[in-house]
Amino acid sequence: MSQELASSYRSIGFFELIGLELVHSEKGRVTGGLKIGSEHRNRAGNVHGGVLCSMIDFAACAAGLHSEPGEPKRYGVTLSLTTQFTKAVNDGRLRVEGRMLSAGRKNYSAEAHIYDDAGDLVAHGIGSFQWPAGSQPGTQSMISTRE
Repeated sequence: MSQELASSYRSIGFFELIGLELVHSEKGRVTGGLKIGSEHRNRAGNVHGGVLCSMIDFAACAAGLHSEPGEPKRYGVTLSLTTQFTKAVNDGRLRVEGRMLSAGRKNYSAEAHIYDDAGDLVAHGIGSFQWPAGSQPGTQSMISTRE
């Protein structure tokens, strides 16, 4: 992953505000994370669902935005996002992994999973995203990363 790509996410105010970092990006996949702090917790002391939703939205959307050095930056707009919370967590570090599932000329589908320090699943989700005009990958770049 290029430093330019990683820094392009650091300069986004909201991601910086919650401490969410892009760690790795490749075609169809991303990894990110954040260190849990008091600003991430709800009244019960657990990470707020809004933080988890934001992490899922970030990773699923970003899975379709990778570009190699010298290629134009890609942008995505969330059309729909479904999330499931599976475990409360209140300390440590969270890792989020996003993976593109399918892509067309204008829209793509991707999923994301969040794990705690023990490797346990904390939350997961799936979304539909759209590349704004001029941000779509070329026809030769359209992929389906189904495993």
